[in-house]
Formats: sequence, structure tokens, C-alpha cells
Amino acid sequence: MGIYHQDQKIGYTYSSLKPAGEQFVFTETSLLRLTVLDAPQTVRTSMHGHLGRDFALHDVDFELSSGVGNLHAMAVVDGKQLRLTLRTGKEVSGQVLPLDQPVYLPAPLRASLGTTALQPGRVIEALVFDPTALRNDRMRVTVVGREPVPHAASAVEAWRVTEEFRGLQTTAWIDASGAVLREEGPMGFVTVRQSAEQATAQDWATQTALDVVASAAIPVTRPIADARQRMTLQVRLSGINVEDVPSDGEQVRDGALVTVTRPALSSVHSYRLPYSGGDHNQELAPTAFLQSDHPRIRAAARAGVGEEQDALRAAARLNDWTYASLRKVPTISIPNALQVLDMGEGDCNEHAVLLAALARASGIPSRVVAGAVYLDGAFLYHAWCEVWLGRWVSIDPAFHQFPADATHIKFVVGGPEQHVAMLSVIGRLRIEVLDDRG
Repeated sequence: MGIYHQDQKIGYTYSSLKPAGEQFVFTETSLLRLTVLDAPQTVRTSMHGHLGRDFALHDVDFELSSGVGNLHAMAVVDGKQLRLTLRTGKEVSGQVLPLDQPVYLPAPLRASLGTTALQPGRVIEALVFDPTALRNDRMRVTVVGREPVPHAASAVEAWRVTEEFRGLQTTAWIDASGAVLREEGPMGFVTVRQSAEQATAQDWATQTALDVVASAAIPVTRPIADARQRMTLQVRLSGINVEDVPSDGEQVRDGALVTVTRPALSSVHSYRLPYSGGDHNQELAPTAFLQSDHPRIRAAARAGVGEEQDALRAAARLNDWTYASLRKVPTISIPNALQVLDMGEGDCNEHAVLLAALARASGIPSRVVAGAVYLDGAFLYHAWCEVWLGRWVSIDPAFHQFPADATHIKFVVGGPEQHVAMLSVIGRLRIEVLDDRG
């Protein structure tokens, strides 16, 4: 399948599903040519796994590489558990996800429709494993009906199917065997069934590849003066479901109005490390992406904090250490803290993941957040952190800010496994700057 964005060829994907005894062998590979802040990157993914005859997952090996940040993950169904393994260089970390029902991969679940379920109005709901996020979520698949495939070279009818997964909707046109002829996804991405030669070698655009940062930029008509020094900002949001926008002590939403106010650090509550309140265990725990219990992460945290026992001053030192330790390199990856520590470089995502893990290793509850930040006349996608100091306080290791300035507007709370939710915002969000009093 050729992959297009606004009629521009940016990549291809290949998948196969073959019987092997009492199982299916599933393979999927893809290549994308993208640009990040004028830096060309080629992103490759590969997936190989085994499925049951009911298409349920048995095991899968997944790898994403971009030349800068690589992810290699494996998942194996073991009774009522899904055992995950994340490899970073020579390091291996693991996680276990509970299962109370069979779990599927997205593409094979779609292929299973060709066996029994291609009937108008048919709905299938299933638990699906997302290798890019190392987590399970429910997918809802609805068979709408037969219709001509849009923009097909010749007249052909297929079944139109809609998929809802993690707040995103995809539309696919599927033939009677379950093969996808066309797919339309978030942000205007389209995949089209083609011959191998056409998908890999033809129609490549001669102009610069899609810039994933520039394409997500949200211009504003009212520039923000001294953005990096702003401690308060009020904006009006439109184009998205504003009910999903977080509202808390630093970011208050009233309908579509969002007011961001950063506290003076002298006014926040600090404490002696480690935090012992007992109410933020989740924000202290290690995850597949934030390996805060790993000896090398703990050693790096000790190097950053030194002998400091005050939580506020320790957070500031970790922010300084992360900013100074990582080279600023535009990156397409799904970062984890160990990987970032090894690479020693990255963009906002890498900075945020590493700082959050270092803070947790030091006994400071922390979490990664994603949203938009003002820069050079527009709001751009960005990721940063929050640390618990009697309240959640924003801290941005990529910008070397503590607290982060008020032009940081968050839309997602959680690590890389949650950031796919930004796809429901990118390309739709509009921001009107209302309060520019400084």
C-alpha cells in the first residue's frame, strides 16, 4: 500500500497473513519519509507475530527505527497475561498486562472481517494491543455497507468499515477477502492498495517530505510578546472537543476559555525526599517507558540531584542536568528513558521522558504531558513534565524552564503511550489569544 498525505507520496507499507499449521504468521513492514524542523528522517517499522486461527494474538515482535531513536518491543500472551519486553541496546525491561479476554492486533482484526462479518450494520468490539504504546485498548469496528471505493482508478465496490480506537476514527474500504483497498486516517493520511513496484518505487514527490512539526503548527493572529517570560495567558479553543482538555490548578478551563497561570516557586510547598504522602504512587512507579527503578536511571538521578534533599531544589537540579546532558536534535521516535540516556540527544519528547524518570527515581512524583507551546508566531506540538510540589508544577527540560512559561497548553497527561491522543487535536485545533497583559 502506498502512503500519501495531501496527494503527496510519503511512504509505503506491506503486510501478509499466512497459514502455518494451527496458526497464522503475520508480517507488516513500513517506510515513511518525513521531515522534522527541516531535518529529513526515514522511519521504518517492522512487525512479525503469530496468531491463532481465530486471529487472536499469540506473540509479536515490533521494531521502529529512525536512525536516531529506536524502539524494539516484544509481547507474548501467557494465559491471562500479556508479557511485554522492551529492549534498549543491551538493556531489557519488562512489564505485565492482565488479560481477561483474547487480544488482537489492529490489521489482523480487520482481516478477520472477510471470514464472517461483512454484513451491513455489523459491529465488532475487541481488545487490541498497540505495539507503539505497549498497551491494550478497545477497538470498535462497524461495517457500514458496500459502496464505490473513492478515487479508485477503475470502478470497484467494496465494504466501507469504520474503526474507533483510542479516540481516533479510521475509514477503510475492504474487499470480500478482508483485504484493504483504501484507508483514510487522522491528519489526512491515506493508504492505497498498489502493486509492490508502484508502492515502493513510483510517484515519490520531488519536493521536501512532509514536515510533521510544520504541518501541525497552529498560527495565531495576535502575537505573544515575551512568550518565554509569560506567567499567565488566556486563550479560546475551537475545532476540538474542549471537554477533553485538562483543567487543574495551573490550567483552568471554563467552556472553551483556558487560563494558564504559573506559580512563583516561592509559593509552592516543598518536602524532604522521598515523597511519602501515599497519594501519588502511580506517578512514582516505573513504567515500560519510564524505567525509574533501573540502576542506571537511579545512578543518573543521583548524579543530577547530588546531596540535595529538598524536593523543589532537587527538581530544579534535575531540570538543569537533563537540559545540559542532551543534545537538541529533531527526532521521530517513541522514546523511553534508558534509550534517551544512551542516545544523549533528542527533542522535547526525549527530554520529558528522561526528566520524568529521573524525578521518580529521586522520589518526586512526576508525569509527562503533551500539548502545544507558542514559538515564532504559532503554537507547535510539544511535550514537557509536571512535578508534584503540593500541586502539579510544569517544568520544561527542553526549554530549561521551571516553571514552564504560560504559553504551554496541555491536552494530554501521560507518557508516550498516551500521546496518540494528540492526533485528535492536530489539524483541528484553533487557538485565539485573548489576554496579552504579560
